[in-house]
Amino acid sequence: MANIKLWAVLVCISAIFFNTGNATGPRSLSRFPAILVFGDSTVDSGNNNDIDTLFKANFRPYGIRYHGHTPTGRFSDGRLIPDFLASILKIKHAVPPFLKPNLSDHEIVTGVSFASAGSGYDDVTNDVFQVISFPKQIDMFRNYTARLRRIVGEQKAKKIVRGALVIISSGTNDISTTRMDKNDTRLSNYPWICMQQLYDLGCRSIIVAGLPPIGFVETNKGCCGTGFVEMGPLCNPTTPTCRSPSRYLFWDAVHPSQSTYQYLTKYITKKVLPKFL
Repeated sequence: MANIKLWAVLVCISAIFFNTGNATGPRSLSRFPAILVFGDSTVDSGNNNDIDTLFKANFRPYGIRYHGHTPTGRFSDGRLIPDFLASILKIKHAVPPFLKPNLSDHEIVTGVSFASAGSGYDDVTNDVFQVISFPKQIDMFRNYTARLRRIVGEQKAKKIVRGALVIISSGTNDISTTRMDKNDTRLSNYPWICMQQLYDLGCRSIIVAGLPPIGFVETNKGCCGTGFVEMGPLCNPTTPTCRSPSRYLFWDAVHPSQSTYQYLTKYITKKVLPKFL
């Protein structure tokens, strides 16, 4: 992998950041032309809405802090990290799912999410939950680039993909589903394999998300229901929620709140993105 620079930051869990571009000079945060997202429920903006799986979040109380108080399929009370980053980078307000019906040409040009809630790097994880595997997400990316070429032409499509900010957030479902130890070498090798594939397809600026230290008032349970077991179908319109989601680290028993994602976005903006510029 030519001209690759590895930036490793150890915080709570490992986070690896790649800048594989060949920049000729500094550029501002607004210079990323698109944002492309791969992974699980932490970055799925609604792809699971359109597949046959129980792992959906297109009902209340999910989305109660999203624009219009609308559930979109995001496993949170509001926006996710890619949405916040897309706004900060002046790309767009939110990152749509690739499987969104009637996805516009503009949405394709500025980037989408291929992520699927419940997915992981290991095929066993995806078979258990009947979700979109990481290899399948990469296949979806190939379909995306084909449409992108039809919209803007071959050379501009390559430029957009090369300049796009790519986010990967995956792996936790592999641990919980396959009982794979967090130190299992397979889990550490999977991201490298996936990034190599994305690199071969033209991507150059890739972030593998981790979790830096955060202080919130409530960090032991989620805002939805008891906060210990409610997620997906168990966190539904009849489930009571806390009065102040912004004080909670987690929205449901597993997924972070919008406030957590907002905090992480600030961390990425200050500590990570400058390495790409």
